[in-house]
Amino acid sequence: MDRELLAFAQRFNSDVHDQALAGEDDGSDVYSENIFTELVLEHLGSIGMIEGAEVCHYEGTYGRAILKISGYSLAEDKERLDLFITIFVDTAEPRSIPREDINRAADRAVRFLEASAGGLHDQLEPSGEAFEIARAIHSSIGSIELVRVFVLTDGLISLKKLEPRETLGTPVKFEIWDIERLYRGMLAGVPRDEIDVNFVSMYGQAIPCLPAPDEGADFKTYLTVLPGELLYKLYDEYGSRLLELNVRSFLGVRGSKTVNSGIRKTLKDEPARFMAYNNGIVVTADTLDIEVLSDGRAAIRSAKGLQIVNGGQTTASIHRAKDHDELDISAVYVPTKIITVVDADKLDKMVQMISHYANSQNTVQPADFSANHPYHVKLEELSSTVWCPDGHSRWFYERARGSYQVALSREGATPAAARRFKERMPPQRRFTKPEVAKYLNAWEQKPHLVSYGAQKNFDNFMQSIHTSKSEDWLPDQTYYRQLIAKAIVFRAAQKIVRAEKFPAHQANITAYLVAYLSWRTSQAVDLEGIWQSQKVSDQLQQVLREWAHKIDQYLRETAQGRMVTEWSKREACWEKVRDLQLELPEPLPPELSERRVTATGSGTARTKPYDEKLSAEDYRNIEVCKTIDGGTWLRVHAWGKKSGELKNWQSGIAHTLAGYAASDWDKGPSPKQARHAIVILKAAEAAGVIPKKFDEPERP
Repeated sequence: MDRELLAFAQRFNSDVHDQALAGEDDGSDVYSENIFTELVLEHLGSIGMIEGAEVCHYEGTYGRAILKISGYSLAEDKERLDLFITIFVDTAEPRSIPREDINRAADRAVRFLEASAGGLHDQLEPSGEAFEIARAIHSSIGSIELVRVFVLTDGLISLKKLEPRETLGTPVKFEIWDIERLYRGMLAGVPRDEIDVNFVSMYGQAIPCLPAPDEGADFKTYLTVLPGELLYKLYDEYGSRLLELNVRSFLGVRGSKTVNSGIRKTLKDEPARFMAYNNGIVVTADTLDIEVLSDGRAAIRSAKGLQIVNGGQTTASIHRAKDHDELDISAVYVPTKIITVVDADKLDKMVQMISHYANSQNTVQPADFSANHPYHVKLEELSSTVWCPDGHSRWFYERARGSYQVALSREGATPAAARRFKERMPPQRRFTKPEVAKYLNAWEQKPHLVSYGAQKNFDNFMQSIHTSKSEDWLPDQTYYRQLIAKAIVFRAAQKIVRAEKFPAHQANITAYLVAYLSWRTSQAVDLEGIWQSQKVSDQLQQVLREWAHKIDQYLRETAQGRMVTEWSKREACWEKVRDLQLELPEPLPPELSERRVTATGSGTARTKPYDEKLSAEDYRNIEVCKTIDGGTWLRVHAWGKKSGELKNWQSGIAHTLAGYAASDWDKGPSPKQARHAIVILKAAEAAGVIPKKFDEPERP
């Protein structure tokens, strides 16, 4: 076996077990298999191959048929269904998977489809994970135009392709992702110069090109036309690695007015005119191997360090058209500009400018950068310099997937060194880019976005960084400590939800649980205290445990027969959950009874506790404030200013809360604001400005 492939397989297996350790695995094989499935689905989503997939382990029978699935994704328009089935062998050194095992796995997934269409949901427990997708297939089978079955495994498969088939009048395609294909597609930390593309062997011939004048320039430019088939093969081979420097995420193809839907329409209806309609792509390369053809033309034989820096959408759309929609792309050609940069140090800046000026298809935002965005670079720097309060351990930010295992391999050459590395940076304290987006969007009360899945949630998070922060803003130590505290809260909630063994929707329950904690407390949680202790208290865990069951029940009730996983993606779902009036206990958990504020001065961080402790009454005050609309708060503000019955600062609080209400309480009042607000409301009530009486919300 190739040494690099073996090293990747060992790292990936370690990733699975590290995540199991972080989640306190109960020791079951299914749990580890689900983690493996989740990691693969995350990758497939990141390269635009799938959308909104859910992990769902089900094994059973229907009549004499044996059924199994490991996950699913049903498109919103119900036209495409993806089913995933995992063969998890759980070995550090991959073993070969027999051909009959692959066929058997694919057959079991197809039988699940057939059984679901035949009414499988009638024999399933409604609270189980598979019930919803089985029922959805039953009701949508007439509209499903394509089914894709993905066979996922950490083993090696010699059988790389299964022939398509048809069942229930619907075409079924098969995708095989073994450890070797995963290695090619998601290898982390590989330098660009290792992407060595030989056009002759890949496409059968060198690519004719036209050198452009380069007088005095520190780069060379070649104009060419790339066949759609070649772009398809490149993306199929290298996936997201080919777009490492691309500043744009693949935006999808839905919506008649989007650029990608236009690309898809051209590929479907007028492929021969694609070159006329498309703006083309821009590619960079570290080096090109140029030859002269017999007719005197220059041609590119191979390229090293090839990167598509403008045109990722075009490339992914062409791949999707052939791979997903089975369109003929033989007549598709794409105008291409290939740039080789003489000074490698200037490459990143040039890529940024190319993307900023050359891309006229959609507005490119700086937020579209992923791993190379300054935000993530700074987080990586902070994780390597900010030590936990114990003084001898740190969290590890994995800006590129697999970098933890790479660092472990590099620094832990001996068992003793590996042990010291893990003591300093335990695997359960490793976190990734999608996880950062999940932790922070949940805390910012956007559980519906978290429910969309890792890639869409991450894209939204990066866009929010661009719109809510100044261009030169970067995280500092205070931000980093609060991020880790929010991660600790999220992971505690996740652990509780797993331990309570909810039969379905655990990811949705977790996201909504964290968002509700943030909402219910107006974010008045002692994040600095959580950072200091590196855990949440037993009392807060008990609150989360009790709330989790009520949120699960409410998600099901408000779904009203819809798939909870789909309902959870709607903002209306979050608005409903916010109507819950869940009690806080007396006494309060320590994280809610006292907050510490962290200020930065003279280059050092200092922690100062608030002078007063908080009580359940403070949180009830917050709840009361949020029941009052913005118009009423403005009326109280105007009355206070005009009558002089309120002091200026009191009128100011009413005006501030009117603004919070107008933004649908995206930000809630602090406990101190809420305490003053109750006094203000009582004064307005006594003056007859507002109706009597603003009672506290009824308790369930």
